Amino acid sequence: MYQGREKMRNYFEGWYFKMVTATRDDSLAIIPGVSYGDDTEDSHSFIQVMRGPTARSKYHDFPITSFQSSDDHFDISIDSNAFSLQGITLDIADEAGIVKGDVQFGESIPWPVAKLSPGAMGPFRFLPSMECLHGILSFDHALEGSVEVDGQTIDFRDGRGYIEKDWGAGFPSAWIWMQSNHFQESGVSFTSSIATIPWFGRSFAGFIIGFLFEGHIYRFTTYTRAKVSSIQVSPTEVQFKVSNGDNMLLVKAYRSGGATLRSPESGLMDGRIVESLTARIHVSFYDTTTGSPRLLFEGTGTNAGLEVVGNMNELGATESR
Repeated sequence: MYQGREKMRNYFEGWYFKMVTATRDDSLAIIPGVSYGDDTEDSHSFIQVMRGPTARSKYHDFPITSFQSSDDHFDISIDSNAFSLQGITLDIADEAGIVKGDVQFGESIPWPVAKLSPGAMGPFRFLPSMECLHGILSFDHALEGSVEVDGQTIDFRDGRGYIEKDWGAGFPSAWIWMQSNHFQESGVSFTSSIATIPWFGRSFAGFIIGFLFEGHIYRFTTYTRAKVSSIQVSPTEVQFKVSNGDNMLLVKAYRSGGATLRSPESGLMDGRIVESLTARIHVSFYDTTTGSPRLLFEGTGTNAGLEVVGNMNELGATESR
């Protein structure tokens, strides 16, 4: 659901729809959202469109009044564009380009929700000092439909999708984000966010990592006392290890060229980051309840989203040039 109110200041909220074709040769990231500055003159709604293979993005802005949302479930619209867990409708034609189409979604697989742990943020959701909150609406779901981008039609029939969202004042000062639900084995999805978290004038590196495997979502997070270690970042790779009392993940992501997206700073979309939709993520998943780790899954996810932003030292990473 939309978390904002009618009148906001220095606030953003955005949803991230990643869609990959059945052949894995094309992909789109569609990012609708709202941006509020100090006053209404600084505010607007927007839809960013990024195409994976071309590493290009377009930013389409709209009046803030064109944004509408449901009061009791996830259903938003910006002008004649609509977004929900059931699908998206796109009808954009402006100086930035033309994007039109309809894509229907199959059943979504969200991050588990409990009363004291409402989604991916867990109990951190209740902390008033959080500058950015994060949610995962669907690890994996089926796609049907197509989208026309500047005269080229992308067929998403039998493709796979992923949905997440962010809201707050702005993105952290440093983060590593990656996601793929395109492994050799169907029904496998991996998402990871390691970022600086402000805490009463200081900050620490927190993380939200989820792995969907054999119908179960394995959660590795700061608030469940999992541990991330051995973070290494180079121009070509990102790797780390995360573990809890029962399981361990070894992750190595292979970086690729990306597109420039706008990002929020004090609510305004003034920042610039680079995201790839053509990275690869190798995941090794172990059971650690016995004396020695037992391998449960190993595979490489393609068509992966990947962002590496800011000073990696803030995340405790070893960075090589």
